Amino acid sequence: MQAAMAQGQPDTDNPMLVLISGILLLGGIAVFIGWGLTNAYPAG
Repeated sequence: MQAAMAQGQPDTDNPMLVLISGILLLGGIAVFIGWGLTNAYPAG
């Protein structure tokens, strides 16, 4: 039943949505890494 529901979701079949979600995910990871590097060493 869950497999049928997963196959019925139109989101997984939309390459544009997958592309946008991937860009947002990688962008969020990049921002998190950048924030971590800037705050890893205190100024001064």
